[in-house]
Amino acid sequence: MTSEKGLRDEIELARKHLEEDIHKKELEAEEKLDDLLSRKRMEFCSRCGKKIDSRMDWGGECLHEGCDQLICHECWVSEEKRFCRKHIKDYVKKEEETVETIEGEIKNLTLNYMNFIKERFRKFELDWNHEGLIGKTKIKVKKKGYRDFEMIVYKSGFLSKKPKVRVLVRPVSKGMENEVNGVLEDIGEAVYIVMVFIGNSGSISQKDVKFAEAFSNNRVSLFLGDLESGKIYFNPKEGVTKNYSSWFDPTKVPMRFWDLLKSVSESVSGRKIVSSERFGEGFGITKEEAGRILRGSELLEEIEGTDSFILRE
Repeated sequence: MTSEKGLRDEIELARKHLEEDIHKKELEAEEKLDDLLSRKRMEFCSRCGKKIDSRMDWGGECLHEGCDQLICHECWVSEEKRFCRKHIKDYVKKEEETVETIEGEIKNLTLNYMNFIKERFRKFELDWNHEGLIGKTKIKVKKKGYRDFEMIVYKSGFLSKKPKVRVLVRPVSKGMENEVNGVLEDIGEAVYIVMVFIGNSGSISQKDVKFAEAFSNNRVSLFLGDLESGKIYFNPKEGVTKNYSSWFDPTKVPMRFWDLLKSVSESVSGRKIVSSERFGEGFGITKEEAGRILRGSELLEEIEGTDSFILRE
């Protein structure tokens, strides 16, 4: 019968044999790899041409389908260099074609959106801005260009017209934030500006989305449209912007000033009542500012001694 000491000796001997066997197999594997590299004449990186002395300095094979040319580790860490010299031209050409395709898609989306906006405003006639009811309006497309589209909503008078809303449509680009800041430096006194940037899922970055959703300015509304997925990004905490979203989101029905008043009204004795407080909350302005706007509207009848108004049917 084998003693406990003898059993431990047998286990230790077996462990040593196992370690020797593993080490032997590792050496054999290294020799096979070195032999493989030698037969393929791959001692130089197929990308940069640098001589490689160790198998540990290889990063991978050329990413072109069917190519087994090796790329050194230094080149491999750069995504643009994971192709051998023969196939890098195909990769660059493919990248350029992809960029052209994306730009073409954005251009088509933007041009279609420009036409959509023109037809929508002519059909429904926007009659309000940040100051409240405009009344009778007139629409004019001032600039028709792809990258500088501008449409003006005027308050139409008997002998004159006064600009009230500027609508700018642009394709989304890496300079979106700079373009918005440029507009902020040139804001007219009485004109409310709406900027709409158009793109698709491949062109709109998360940075763009966060910028649009955090943008806040009491004279400018900003929208970022991913028309491929049907999403329109904006800051929902901005009252005027939230109300304008019905005009610039193709999935929504435009809200005229009467619709806005109705949306914040309460039914009392069969009549729709609009309070300054509720209107102010819906428009993102103070109760006092709301009262001033509501008093100047011909759609309302003031209830004496209160801050509320009857909405005319």
